[in-house]
Amino acid sequence: MEHEIFLDKEFDKIWNKIENKENFVLLRYGDGERGIMCGKKFIAQEGWQSPSYVSKLGEALLSTLILEDEKVFYGISCPCCDPSSYYWYSTRIKNKNITFANFFVNANYKKFKEKFSTLHTDAILIANHRAKNRKIGDLNILKHYEVGDDCIAFWENDAQKMLEQIKKDFGHRNDLLYVVAAGPMSEPIIVDLYKNNPNNCYIDFGSAIDIYIYIYHTRPYMDATSDYAKRICAMYDPKITHFDVSVILTAYKKPQSLRIQLEAIRNQSVKPKEILLFQDGIGGGDYKIVFDKEFLENFDAVQICDKNYGVWERFNFARKNAKSKYVCIFDDDAIPGPRWLENCLTQMHKEEGLYGTAGIVLTEPKGYPYGGEFFRVGWDGNLDYTARVDFVGHSWFLKKDWIDDLFLNTEKYQAFKIVGEDITLSYKLKQKGINTFVPPHPKNDHQLWGSSRQYAMEFGTDSNGISMNPKNLEKMNSFMQEILKDGFVPIKQEDPKACAKMLRDIRKGQKLQLRLLLRFLLQGIFSIKNSNDKKCKIIRIFGIRFKIKRTKQSR
Repeated sequence: MEHEIFLDKEFDKIWNKIENKENFVLLRYGDGERGIMCGKKFIAQEGWQSPSYVSKLGEALLSTLILEDEKVFYGISCPCCDPSSYYWYSTRIKNKNITFANFFVNANYKKFKEKFSTLHTDAILIANHRAKNRKIGDLNILKHYEVGDDCIAFWENDAQKMLEQIKKDFGHRNDLLYVVAAGPMSEPIIVDLYKNNPNNCYIDFGSAIDIYIYIYHTRPYMDATSDYAKRICAMYDPKITHFDVSVILTAYKKPQSLRIQLEAIRNQSVKPKEILLFQDGIGGGDYKIVFDKEFLENFDAVQICDKNYGVWERFNFARKNAKSKYVCIFDDDAIPGPRWLENCLTQMHKEEGLYGTAGIVLTEPKGYPYGGEFFRVGWDGNLDYTARVDFVGHSWFLKKDWIDDLFLNTEKYQAFKIVGEDITLSYKLKQKGINTFVPPHPKNDHQLWGSSRQYAMEFGTDSNGISMNPKNLEKMNSFMQEILKDGFVPIKQEDPKACAKMLRDIRKGQKLQLRLLLRFLLQGIFSIKNSNDKKCKIIRIFGIRFKIKRTKQSR
């Protein structure tokens, strides 16, 4: 477990800077700002609407994420309230001065109201037009610059004119407090003014000062009896926590999947530090797959092999070329959901281990990979909790340094060439006390899945797949015999109760899904409901409606 920082302690640290009249910047970002930057359509609580493309405000917000100035603090969503946004911001902001977006709210709001009322200083107010002539605490408001209700439209039509006027009026003044509450516009407004004159204090107070602007509570946390008002959030200490991930994609005989994979990686909530490509050679004949130069420029490093090295070499490529603390190596048929890397990182910070997309739990190891000698956990064996498994496939998320163990005294395993790397990796790590897991794959949240079911079935059953060749299955079985002889112990022997529970939970979920499917199909075939006059019933069979008159007895 990494060290954490807490909402209440961070408040004291930042508020002391304000009371000491230090000149610094506090920017705050939440799911709304992220939505605008990603071009996602949504309707804000205030009624304005964000378009389904990256607007000018979205572009301006993106440009504010790059300040590495020590006087700039970034408040972001916390992992307890919005984990997806937390990882999104954490992997896109290089500045290590990271704190909470809900800095003045939740359990801090009561303290904020008390502290804010004691501030006596000259201030510039940039806030909604409803704040006109309002008293904002005990501040001496030199001037109020009004913003409109629709931040998207205001930014495009009026913001630049307003910013130029502020700089003209006060751009030469130092040691002023800029009180900003302009929704998602606050961040680009503050950054623009800070760049013009860094000798002031610029704070995005947001909804915390709504009580002065609107004269009523606008948010749930303002109700002292609400759960929000008691919430003390936490996040990993940004000074020592690492979220850097190198992603390694592979290409063999399924080039059609690589572009889809690349797009899926780019859409991750966790932005990879780098994306690498390993293309293994195709042995025998003149058949060759060539990617155009422009496409290969999407990758930070590329290795194209002129001969076939088998399934082991991609791991060797990763350990030699990846620059991050963590790596995630993908099979060529695994298309992850947008929160897959986030899912792995979240679990990794709870318990270090090897995490993968498709987990194998062996029930009769000597018979693997035939028949019912194992069951799967992951996209085709859904569990809503992290499950320990014997080994994983389709993708491998782990510390880069651990890959060395895969090549330590494993020459006889490497000789199998096209099988065994997955089992060997888990076996070698287990000898060091590092277990193998599949993170949660909830049935109804495909964003967390390590592989799309649709693509896994399409690409995974391609005739070029290793498991589609009977000779390769024989080789897998031979490998299993070898590693069992060397001391590989399945978890069924170590913890039979946990193994049985996993299988029971998977089957329970599959039965529920089947019942829901049958109900849906039956509703499509046959249904009964009352008509409007309540004297008849409407019976529908295969889409054909029959109106049946009720008898007195049936009423």
